[in-house]
Amino acid sequence: MLPTNTILCRTLLLILLVPAAGCRSGDDTLGRQLVGAAVPSLDIIPLERVGPAPTLEGRLTLLNFWGTWCPPCRRELPGLIRLASRLAAEPRFQLIAVSCGGGARDDLDQLREETTAFLTSAGLVLDAWADPTGRTRQAFASQLGFSAYPTSYLIGPDATVLAVWQGYSATVEAEIARSVAAALKQLPVLAETGSSATD
Repeated sequence: MLPTNTILCRTLLLILLVPAAGCRSGDDTLGRQLVGAAVPSLDIIPLERVGPAPTLEGRLTLLNFWGTWCPPCRRELPGLIRLASRLAAEPRFQLIAVSCGGGARDDLDQLREETTAFLTSAGLVLDAWADPTGRTRQAFASQLGFSAYPTSYLIGPDATVLAVWQGYSATVEAEIARSVAAALKQLPVLAETGSSATD
C-alpha cells in the first residue's frame, strides 16, 4: 500500500493535469473504450440555488464538463442546451452541465460570476453545476479518462457509460442528439406517478 503522502501527491498531480490538457477537437476513441463502465458518484453543487447533487440512477443523463474560458466549450454548450430544451418534457432525461474553472479547485464565487456573465451574454438558460473541490473531475479523470474540455458522458439509468464525447467538433450536437434519442427508445416509458410502466 502506498503512503498517504504519495497518494495525495499523485491525486493532486492528476487534478492539475486535467485542466492543463485544455480544450481540443473531438476524439471518439475514448468513448468506445468506456462503454459499460460504472460512473463515479457526483460531488457537485448547483451554482445558483441550494440543493443536493443530482442522482444518476433511473434517468438518462448527459453530463458535460465545460468552462467559460474554453472556446470549444462555448461553441458546444448552446447545442446541448437546445437538446435539453427539446427534451424538457421528457422525465427520463437530464442535462447536468458542470462549469469548471481553470484550476484543480474552483473559487465558487468567481466561478458563479463568470458562468452567470457568460450565460447572460450568450442568452442561454441553464441550471449550471459546480465541482469546487475538484473531486468529481479527479474521479472521472482516474476512472473514465477525463482529460480535456469539453467532455460529455451519456450515462444510462444504471449509472454506466453509454457514450463519451471528448473535445468539440462541428458534428457533435447531431451525434449527441442521435445517441440520446436511441437511448431513450431503449428505456421504459414512465407512468404519470414517475414509476416505470413495467412495474
